[in-house]
Amino acid sequence: MGRLHVLAAALPLLLIAAASADSVSSQLLTGHSSPMDSSMAHQFFVLGADQAILANATQGSRSRRDATAISEYKDRVYNDDLCERDVIRIRDAIVNTEEWALEFPDTWGRLPMGFFWGHSISMGQYEECVAATSTYGDEIRGQYCLASLNITLFYKEVKQRGEEFKESRISYRQTDPEVFELGICVPSTCSPAKTETLLRNVITHFYGDDVVDFSYNMVTEARCKYDAPIQLRGIDIFAIIFFSLIVFFMVASSVYDYVQTRKKAPKKPLLIAFSVLHNAPKIFTVRQVNNPNVIHCLNGLRCFSMMWVVFGHGYMTFYDLPHINRNKFYTWVETPYSMLVQNGSLCVDTFFFMSGLLMCWGAFRELERTKGKLNIPMMYFHRYIRLTPVVAVVVLYIMSLYKYSGEGPMWFKLGTQDKRCEDSWWATLLYIQNYAYPYHICVSQSWYLAVDTQLYFLSPLFLIPLWKWGKKALIPISIFGLICLGGTFATFMIKDFTLFRVQDEHVDLRQKMTYYPTHTRIPTWLIGVIFGYFLFTRNRGRQIPLAKVWVVIGWTVAIGTMLADMWGPYWRILPGTPDSPLIEGALFEPLSRSSWALSIGWIVWACYNGHGGLINDFLSWSFFTGFSRLTYCMYVIHRIVQLVNAARLQTDTHFSNYDAILRWWQDFGITLTASIFATLAFEAPILGIEKAIFGGSKPAPKKPSPGDLAKSAPTEVKEAEQPTDAAPATVETQAEITPSPGSSAEEPSKV
Repeated sequence: MGRLHVLAAALPLLLIAAASADSVSSQLLTGHSSPMDSSMAHQFFVLGADQAILANATQGSRSRRDATAISEYKDRVYNDDLCERDVIRIRDAIVNTEEWALEFPDTWGRLPMGFFWGHSISMGQYEECVAATSTYGDEIRGQYCLASLNITLFYKEVKQRGEEFKESRISYRQTDPEVFELGICVPSTCSPAKTETLLRNVITHFYGDDVVDFSYNMVTEARCKYDAPIQLRGIDIFAIIFFSLIVFFMVASSVYDYVQTRKKAPKKPLLIAFSVLHNAPKIFTVRQVNNPNVIHCLNGLRCFSMMWVVFGHGYMTFYDLPHINRNKFYTWVETPYSMLVQNGSLCVDTFFFMSGLLMCWGAFRELERTKGKLNIPMMYFHRYIRLTPVVAVVVLYIMSLYKYSGEGPMWFKLGTQDKRCEDSWWATLLYIQNYAYPYHICVSQSWYLAVDTQLYFLSPLFLIPLWKWGKKALIPISIFGLICLGGTFATFMIKDFTLFRVQDEHVDLRQKMTYYPTHTRIPTWLIGVIFGYFLFTRNRGRQIPLAKVWVVIGWTVAIGTMLADMWGPYWRILPGTPDSPLIEGALFEPLSRSSWALSIGWIVWACYNGHGGLINDFLSWSFFTGFSRLTYCMYVIHRIVQLVNAARLQTDTHFSNYDAILRWWQDFGITLTASIFATLAFEAPILGIEKAIFGGSKPAPKKPSPGDLAKSAPTEVKEAEQPTDAAPATVETQAEITPSPGSSAEEPSKV
């Protein structure tokens, strides 16, 4: 008898649900939410409320203990009983056209425009959802979730263009969309599992069960967020205190510097280490240095390479944005312009070449001054203490305050850098992340710093034989470099890596085995070391004359080689061109790096010896001198700026070169500003403290006159301002040989 009463009570609800289904079954899902009852967002609450009432009538309410869902996040509490109650309340308030309730379906994503052009995300209104609150005494709050709907079942039924047309239009490996991401807004009491159940029901109601593959999780806790009080962790509190102390030190040190300057009193070096008044002029003041050891053109090479790095990484991030025409990428990779990104890794070989050159030059200066003695432990210490502070600060920021830098749908997808640091932060500070954690490096671009530091630690194995035996040591060094080239070639052949990274099906493995490892970068670096050896021992302090015809030939060969390295393989990605054989990519990868380094070597040699003309004038422009002092901080910081800027997006974007350049200027400007602060707050003070503790150096000699240059031997110059580290290394290690934080024109730095 009791069951009959339950069925009698449930029957009207079933009729209401059936009538509701009939009223919308014949209506298409439109791109707007009015009338409300024709949208899937509205029906989510209608059907969810009906099911909740029916379940309570037939089964009775579950206990609160059983309904409580366990959350991985300490600031979240889920209860499915309360979720059902809140869904019913929202449905009733929508019927009553109450504004707070209408906000819930209003914030849902809709069917997007350009789905067949790759626009497979509809984010909805994130901020409106998390701000949604009820007028009930027992508050209902909005929770935003980015649901992932597997649509492979639907796309299999799409009658696509013929293969002939597709091949003539796109040569890059375009794949069919697998996931459609939909922004939804539900009560904050609903667990991801409960939300998925309700979402599955409404999708089945509208589209049936043959459109979305429900065997995959649609709603996960990692992609849900509601407005909850911030609970600071221990590392967050430490970071806030640390950065506050740094700002305090900068202010206090600047005040002390100002007061002592007004009094014309002496200043203690340690007390002005953080002074902005003391450090800023060393960054922005440019003085022409008349010194035979200066290679001015390296300033321009470093700055352009740094801009190229930001440009290439910007495109990598730009591709991941929610473009309404994302499939344009597949035709974009066929354009000559795209080769600046596809072959953009060549700029890294410029850095490695300069690193080897400057390291050899600086070490030989020290060996010359000490008569063949090299303090290796101190050399390692100086290297570590000058590179690490900025890296450590960035790691600290990523692991602490980074999570508070943004929020939204794209933050779920791109704002995950802190997860990469949970395990690998220590490897970053030890510069072994390229081997220890190649698949999730904490500061992604810091693989270069790891490789360059490892090469620096290995450098005595090459420097000491070169110093002692001269050209005789070049034979085993060259053989070693050729062996490393052969190793890259063999890896390509064995692992079936393709010519272009974007076309490789094993991108992560390729990065791990041929891009990040130190042994794959040794040839380019050794070319710089050998070049630095000859430049120091045969060319320093004088200009080598060369007939104009040979100058023209040299520039033609160098520029032609660089153009071939950059655009030579372009024809391989054109429609109708056959795929490249394995051996082509296996030869191109190592040889393009080495030939690029050799071409950069010609540019440096020609400019140093007066054969550069307008190119040397431009690369040696004093503007690049000041700019190059910021390149190290820019290199360490720029990727985080790009990720934060991209992950904060909550609206659709458009893919084009112009839009990418606009974003490049945005990323570059913020990176430059942050780098100025980082240089003044961390890099320059550390150099000042190091200088105060370990003392300065002897003044550098003035550059001889043109008449004296012809008479002077290379060994006559005992001191110089040539930096000793890698590019884009610290301000101490700038290629410009002009004043920098911790290193002035009168007091040059040493190894």
